[in-house]
Amino acid sequence: MKKVLQSAAGILFAVFSIAILGLLMSLTFGALGKLFPDNFMNQIWGLVLFDIAAMIWALVFVFKSESTMQYALSAIGFIAAFLGTLGMVAVEVMLGGQTFIEVESWVGEWLVYGYVIMTALHSALLYAHHATAPEIHEKINVGIARGEIVTEAIKQATDSLEVQKAALAENIHRDIVNQVKRDLGLSRGQVLDLPALPILDTPAQKPASFSLANLLPFTWAKSKPKVSYQATVPAVSESEGATPPAPFLGNQPKDSPSDTPTTRPDHA
Repeated sequence: MKKVLQSAAGILFAVFSIAILGLLMSLTFGALGKLFPDNFMNQIWGLVLFDIAAMIWALVFVFKSESTMQYALSAIGFIAAFLGTLGMVAVEVMLGGQTFIEVESWVGEWLVYGYVIMTALHSALLYAHHATAPEIHEKINVGIARGEIVTEAIKQATDSLEVQKAALAENIHRDIVNQVKRDLGLSRGQVLDLPALPILDTPAQKPASFSLANLLPFTWAKSKPKVSYQATVPAVSESEGATPPAPFLGNQPKDSPSDTPTTRPDHA
């Protein structure tokens, strides 16, 4: 029996929820009919701002919020849509032909203002909820920091160029002047377009042999001292009775009389 009551309670609660939502949407649709009496499409779109918006923001709060800001925005959206739905229900009840309370003129004015305010509020909350997603929030913050860095880099580059303006202008001036000279044919380094000459076959020359004497200065070779050789003959005294030898003649021919040995006559 307990299980049967639990199942029945679940079914009754689902039917009750649908009935409450249907009642709210019906009264809201009636109030929108007074705001747009001849436009059925605007009445349907008005339900998106109130009843349907409350349900959507509730689902987003539970399943589609990942950051603290997204939870806050979805909660604000649900509360605003729910209060707007209650306001539309109150306007429809008061303007529905009842005679128990007197309806003031401001009720109709707030019906118009409430519709405009709810349209703007839900649009802002929708964009803000998407913008506060963690990945979007990271891209926005990093993009802002990158933009500040680029702005500072541009400022520093501008200051540096302002300091080096004269030197850079001098380089550009030199290039312009050289280009004008080349255009007018006044430059010294022009390339002559001469025809190519034929290549003749010439015998290969024998490379000069290497000699260490080629590295020596020519003046050193001339100033080299000459060495002369002279034979020394020992002196012989007359008391010994010997005749001194003839001097050394190295360049005399073999037939010269000097080659014949000299004989000393015997003394009696």
